[in-house]
Amino acid sequence: MAFKVGILGTGHMSERMAETIRSMRDVTVYAVASRDAEHAKAFAERFGVEKAYGTYEALMRDASVQLIYIATPNHLHYEHARACIRHGKPVLLEKPFTLNERQAQALIGLARRNQVFLCEAMWVRFMPLIVRLKKDLDMGRIGEVTTVTANIGYDLREKERVCRLDMGGGALLDIGVYPITLALQILGADITNVSTSVVHMNTGVDAQECVNFVYSNGAMAGLFATMLSNTDKQGAVYGTDGYILIEDINNYKNYRIYDAGGTLKETVERPEQISGLEYEVQACIDAILANKLECPQMPHDDTLLLMRIMDTVRAAWNMRFPQEETVSLSDDDN
Repeated sequence: MAFKVGILGTGHMSERMAETIRSMRDVTVYAVASRDAEHAKAFAERFGVEKAYGTYEALMRDASVQLIYIATPNHLHYEHARACIRHGKPVLLEKPFTLNERQAQALIGLARRNQVFLCEAMWVRFMPLIVRLKKDLDMGRIGEVTTVTANIGYDLREKERVCRLDMGGGALLDIGVYPITLALQILGADITNVSTSVVHMNTGVDAQECVNFVYSNGAMAGLFATMLSNTDKQGAVYGTDGYILIEDINNYKNYRIYDAGGTLKETVERPEQISGLEYEVQACIDAILANKLECPQMPHDDTLLLMRIMDTVRAAWNMRFPQEETVSLSDDDN
């Protein structure tokens, strides 16, 4: 019997997820929910979804739903995930996980107390190509790693949700998570210094930024994100005996291994995939069926670290979301 997924929200990411799951085996998008019943119905008809709900509550109450994927705007992630957890529903929560670490800690604590599965949908963490890359690094293919650089950029100036501070907008939370994630995957968490510079939009959100890490072993990371223009989205890992160039850090396409003299030694292509989202879906299903509360590919501690770093960066910019000033967490969420 197919594993039944519910989708909360009917935006672009929900569409991509529904299209992906349609091509997977032993899993189906069983239900979808929107605050507009007509939107839910249209989504269900388009993607062959059995149930269409005009309220999120109805989806959460459906006993047949085994996992809820949440892809609503950033500022609603905490609220919607919290409600799902309270209904005992396992959650795959689109990145950014929440607006800040405090919200993330509250959600994770609630999930653990209620013994409910919860995972951040940081899809690049689940891709087989990054697993292969890490093995090559562990084998010493480029010697000792000294530096990671990465950039990501899209022209998002016309997208309202990323331009509004009250919707958790800005380049950092929306796309800046990808360069940071790459650095953390390659260099780890032993960061001794975080420095940053930023250019703001007139709406108050960050338009583009540089974020730099220094590690206790002397390694460094130089990371860049912009929502003003498209970039090549390339990552690079430099070592004492060579370097690796990564094509598209937002959906790894391939990586090329060079020796210290700049001679190409090997190109590793990603395996055939549906969209890349299937890996996180399957990992969540496997974890839920094994009665786990988190995915080993994206454990809760790594989500908290990522949120903590972004809090540190925003604090340096003196950039706060309105919800951080006005919304308090419930006592039972702390």
